[in-house]
Amino acid sequence: MKKLLFIFSILFIKFSSIYSQNFTFISGKIIDANTKKSVAGVYVGIPAKGASTSAIGVTTNDSGEFILKYPVLLQNTGSLIITKMNFKDIRKSLLEFKVKKDSLTFEIQSVEKKTIDSRDGRKTIDYIVSRLEKNHNANPYFLQGFYRESLFVDSGFVKISEGILKVEKYPFPDKGNIGEVAKLLKGRSYEKVEGKEVWENLQFGNGADLVSRTLETKTPDFLDKATLKNYKYQIEPELQEYDGMPVFSISFSSIDRKLKGAKTGNMQVDTLTMGILRYEYEFTPDGLKDVMGGSAFGGSKNARVTNFKVIQNYHAALNNYYLNESVLIIEAIIKQDNVEIPARLTLNFSPTEANSRMGLAIKDNEILENTNFPTGGKKYDDNFWGNFNFIKPTNILRQIIK
Repeated sequence: MKKLLFIFSILFIKFSSIYSQNFTFISGKIIDANTKKSVAGVYVGIPAKGASTSAIGVTTNDSGEFILKYPVLLQNTGSLIITKMNFKDIRKSLLEFKVKKDSLTFEIQSVEKKTIDSRDGRKTIDYIVSRLEKNHNANPYFLQGFYRESLFVDSGFVKISEGILKVEKYPFPDKGNIGEVAKLLKGRSYEKVEGKEVWENLQFGNGADLVSRTLETKTPDFLDKATLKNYKYQIEPELQEYDGMPVFSISFSSIDRKLKGAKTGNMQVDTLTMGILRYEYEFTPDGLKDVMGGSAFGGSKNARVTNFKVIQNYHAALNNYYLNESVLIIEAIIKQDNVEIPARLTLNFSPTEANSRMGLAIKDNEILENTNFPTGGKKYDDNFWGNFNFIKPTNILRQIIK
């Protein structure tokens, strides 16, 4: 009910989804200009023009490959940006790709890193935290993106779920907002049948809910004013670069042995805006025990979690910083007939569209409650996604699913 009251208090601006329009595409590969090796995690997108439009983009897969679908109406006026931290940006007009659209190769040039004096980073962190609401959208908005959940046991694939999610964001819940809810627009899954009794509990009921959370809807404790005192921060001597600007690298670790869910990690911060571009952390051994609550992974008595890692990347769009990629990795040991078997669950959410306008809200009966998506059958077909953008599967992934 609280959600409905909040929604109706907002002035809605109705809009037609871009997915009802005619689409075109460009696809190809990103490589390092110096090493000629493929580059994963590169953002390839079309920046928004004005606060009332969408930013569209995808990230390259582990082989540096991508396919970007966009409305034909952007062909004559839109521009393409290719960006990744510690590489020089590439910006081009979409008109350049009106004829040649497929099997493109872009070479991105790495930048030379600079050094500074290492120093205590607490005052810098205080300022970063004070600017969170300025650097991130404080108004309700939508993210649409591609979700992939993969479970491997003893280095072998046992389950992969994929889906297009629409995530409705209500930032900064401490101000009375509700956080976020997600809806599945389209999804499929593949799994092995044999040996399922060993791994079927090794998964979250709704991993998509965890990995789609962002700084402004679930601020981690190392960026929370109330718990900053529990961590130490150090500005590292090596400057990185993003969008032509120097970037601080700040490491952090807990100093309170009694801190629940203690973490250790690092973050990258734009020195111009003090906006967070990336953070990565793992739970300490004691923090891991707190997170799992002393219980086994997924309710399985035979599984023990050994590592829990979180990575989030952000990029500039619509005058704010928006989630670019979110990854959650859980490693565990399964004990079966006195044999220890390693397992790894990876959750990945890659937003492909950020829209600052409010449209039709997600209804209560549409909220995603689990990631048990319909079976994808025997055929692994990219055409399944239609005009939705997705992360292109690598050849290795295709072979795994086959």
